[in-house]
Amino acid sequence: MRVLQVIFLFCVLSSTALFGQGSDFTNCTAVLLNNKMVVNEYTPTGKCELAIDAKGVFTVQPVSLSDNGSAEPQGKHRFKIAIRDFNTKTMISFSDQTYMEIDASKVLSQCRKGDSIVFITMDRGLALPHNEVLVK
Repeated sequence: MRVLQVIFLFCVLSSTALFGQGSDFTNCTAVLLNNKMVVNEYTPTGKCELAIDAKGVFTVQPVSLSDNGSAEPQGKHRFKIAIRDFNTKTMISFSDQTYMEIDASKVLSQCRKGDSIVFITMDRGLALPHNEVLVK
């Protein structure tokens, strides 16, 4: 239960402090690959890394975390994708499309090792603190 309290507090504080809007970014979400969170732990120090040859489907979903840290997806939400170049740190839109899900290989085929995939929510009510995934 302590883990859930820390996660909730993290989402509330980060959304309020960063954006100064009480009603914005109130629902915590995560990037999932095959319905499993990409972030290694849903804490302020969690890391998002993914092999360049990873297979599956990306989604952005609110998750309900159990006491043992496992996540239960709660429904897909719309998102966009950008890719941050490792060398120049330039971020470019992957596509003009908005997705509910996308095959990871389509995105990863546009990446090189060291690049990052950036997931962008389309709803101000969704906090996505771990939105940047490093491609290894």
